[in-house]
Amino acid sequence: MGEKNITGALISGLMFFLFLLAACQGVQTTVAPERRIALHPGGPYDGSWESQDVFIQYQYVKQPGTLKLNYGGHANRGYDQLSVWVLFLDSQGNILDTKSIFNSGFRQKLTKDKRSFEKTFEIPVGTTQFAFQSMLQERIGQ
Repeated sequence: MGEKNITGALISGLMFFLFLLAACQGVQTTVAPERRIALHPGGPYDGSWESQDVFIQYQYVKQPGTLKLNYGGHANRGYDQLSVWVLFLDSQGNILDTKSIFNSGFRQKLTKDKRSFEKTFEIPVGTTQFAFQSMLQERIGQ
């Protein structure tokens, strides 16, 4: 592995770590109204969400105390690292909890095929909405 590739990987890893550290320290505490998704009882409910990093199609079912989330999608550009989270929100858009739904690992793909994921989460008390958040580290070198 060349020195340029090692340096790129180290920079990418450091940027990812700094982002996670900032997220853990509560830099973002609320979500803008246009990014919030109302959480209705029952289901299934379908939708899609897009950021500059990723496009996600999802389906959810809300049962008492739990959220079953099916999702798939693709990155909007090449990357070294991609992470996606679901944020549980109260009625004012305050973040009550954050859960990881996808972490690529170094240069692993979130493919454009029909591959999908399913996760079930406990819903924090007071949750009325949810949102997604993504972080992409663009590809450095080949």
